[in-house]
Amino acid sequence: MIKAIFLDVDDTLLDFGECSRMSMKQACEKHGVEFNETLVETFHRINNGLWHDIEKGTLTRARLHEIRWNLVFDEIGGIDADGVAFEKDFFEGLHTIAVPVDGAAELVEYLAGKYELYVVSNAEYYQQYNRLEKCGMLKHINKIFVSADIGFAKPSREFFDICYRELPRLKPSETVIIGDSLRADIIGGINYGIKSCWFNPYGKELPDDVCPDWITDSLRKIPEFL
Repeated sequence: MIKAIFLDVDDTLLDFGECSRMSMKQACEKHGVEFNETLVETFHRINNGLWHDIEKGTLTRARLHEIRWNLVFDEIGGIDADGVAFEKDFFEGLHTIAVPVDGAAELVEYLAGKYELYVVSNAEYYQQYNRLEKCGMLKHINKIFVSADIGFAKPSREFFDICYRELPRLKPSETVIIGDSLRADIIGGINYGIKSCWFNPYGKELPDDVCPDWITDSLRKIPEFL
């Protein structure tokens, strides 16, 4: 029997692509950097690689904030801006900008009527707290678990160990994790014995050795099976 749902935030409940674009624009205006698609595409490629390193445990969040935008600026070239200062303003923007994924607010309200809801995120607590509050979803969330506080990132067993230590009446077999990251959310959940729902709106290929319990291209379809 399912009793609880673990919910990822970025690119599951909130559109990180759009949130980051808006925050990037604000930081560019402040620092005199030209905002264009090359900047956006380079950022996302480098950022995705850095987050994979965090998930593998080979990079810290603090180090990501030190190097992320300098790596972007160095690769593009010709940008006379301090990447660390740019990161500070960009990251502050991410704390206040909340663009829900289509169907996210309705899904959270629906699930809250049936299950306990817990956020599981590799971001920082107040970043997710503020954004979920801003878009009206926070009131439905029982607790927020973030890697910055736990000390371990999804998909590590240690991350989920601490979640369940704080939820002693809940078992992994009574939980479903919903997320977009095949590695952090789905493989992490499967390896811990948690049922999994892969949110895959862009039709990414599923490896043969990964078997989520459910796959959906739309959050609006999840009430059909949960």
